[in-house]
Amino acid sequence: MKLKNLTTFHICGLNQEKLLNELCKKFTLTDIDRHTKNSTSFKCSYFEHAKIEKTLKNSGVKIESVVHEGIAYKLSKIFTSYGLVAAIVVFVVLFALQNQYILQYDVIGQDKLSQLEIVDFVKERFSAKKSEIDTKQVETCLLDNFSGLSFASCIIKGQTLVINIKEKLLPQEMYGQFAPLVAQKDGKITQISLISGTLRVKVGDIVQKGDVLVEPYTIDTSGQLKKVEAKAQILAEVYNEGSVDHYETFIEVNRTGKTAVQDDIRLFGLSIYTFKEDMNFKMYEVEFEDIDLSKNFFLPFKMRKTIYYELQQKTIESKFEDVQDEYIAKAKAKALENCEDCDKIKEEFYTLRHLSGVTVVNFCIVTEEDVGGY
Repeated sequence: MKLKNLTTFHICGLNQEKLLNELCKKFTLTDIDRHTKNSTSFKCSYFEHAKIEKTLKNSGVKIESVVHEGIAYKLSKIFTSYGLVAAIVVFVVLFALQNQYILQYDVIGQDKLSQLEIVDFVKERFSAKKSEIDTKQVETCLLDNFSGLSFASCIIKGQTLVINIKEKLLPQEMYGQFAPLVAQKDGKITQISLISGTLRVKVGDIVQKGDVLVEPYTIDTSGQLKKVEAKAQILAEVYNEGSVDHYETFIEVNRTGKTAVQDDIRLFGLSIYTFKEDMNFKMYEVEFEDIDLSKNFFLPFKMRKTIYYELQQKTIESKFEDVQDEYIAKAKAKALENCEDCDKIKEEFYTLRHLSGVTVVNFCIVTEEDVGGY
């Protein structure tokens, strides 16, 4: 399929020069080709072909063939297809009918409450028809029937009823205030300052992330267990590591700058026109872009633009000795990313491991941090 809306006439008859001159005065003709003395072909705009065809018939010229090309001709065939037109009408009617109802419920902000419980409550109490739903009434009903809510708001977005809620803050003890203090990182304990609770570790112990450091209870003088908040400052040496790999030989893939574009115009998901530039790339990557063409049309025309980017690969050879400082800096940067809220950096060092064509750089930063947390 070609892009321009053109019609090609092939005619036979006498006195064609005079006829063509008259046509050129009224219409724009292109690609005029005299095959023989009595045979000629030419092109004109598709939108003028009916008038030209009428003029040719009135002049007694024999029309051997008429060939149309372009999107306008394809659209005219679509609009004259009564089955398709009927399908479009039915689709529009059904879409208008179903668009009046809520088909989806979206609950935002719930934590303790069940989303399914809230959705089932709304479905049971209120109609799914948009015109019969009062969002203010839904909000009031939710607040009256769910004691754990402090705020509720509703909005209809498309065919989705969006319910935004906020739950009440309960007393801290109901959320497990007396939780144990656990290690947030791997490390070696260097200092302990206990405030309340029962210690499970001592200075010099090696702990892993998740290990319990302080239990949330104490034993009083009568031997009774009493729950208290586990609080302590526990400092530890933490080993923060970062690692990068250097390859002596590797393949690098880059774009060359050459592209090829394919445009696919669709109607109701069906492709009705495709234009694709020539592409002979051996390697390429693809990006897609969807464009809405229905701004000035009743029908929802859409265009999927596909862009092909040519790729080329080349082999890169690199000696580790030439880039050693760069890779050590990269490994150090990765190690520093793990040093969150560190109070003190005590030591830095790195190690190198040479394997078959690969050098592994491992950088370690030893920090002193408070590793206790809930």
